[in-house]
Amino acid sequence: MSESAHPAPYHFERQARSLALFVVLLAWGLGLCLMWIIFQAAWFFLVLFALPLGPALWDLWRNPHSGLSIADGNFQWHHGGSENQLPLSEIEKLRLDRRWDFSFRATLILRNGQKLRLPQPALPKAEELENALSLIGIPSERHHFSVF
Repeated sequence: MSESAHPAPYHFERQARSLALFVVLLAWGLGLCLMWIIFQAAWFFLVLFALPLGPALWDLWRNPHSGLSIADGNFQWHHGGSENQLPLSEIEKLRLDRRWDFSFRATLILRNGQKLRLPQPALPKAEELENALSLIGIPSERHHFSVF
């Protein structure tokens, strides 16, 4: 087959442990300390505001990897311990829904009518994903701020 029949593979990967997560955790913890020392905040407020630290610290400790790749006629994605694979021939289109926090929710619409939601941590920027799929002939559609 010619080189144009098989476009260059696309690969995206990220890990939870990052400098940004560390800085946010440090700033949040310092904020809690300031609330306690300067404002003498009640212990139940400190506990309430410390609750978001739990999942973030767990991600920092475990460092789960997430990502997706498009190669060899397959669309593969993984997040945490879960790995999935789908032949490209089964994908009809990609649907991108803008959420209220301005991120995108990506759904693969299959030729048989089923919908597969892709996990958020495994997604690259929406434009990158659209470009990678358009190179292999899979269209995408965007929907902005749908309530339901």
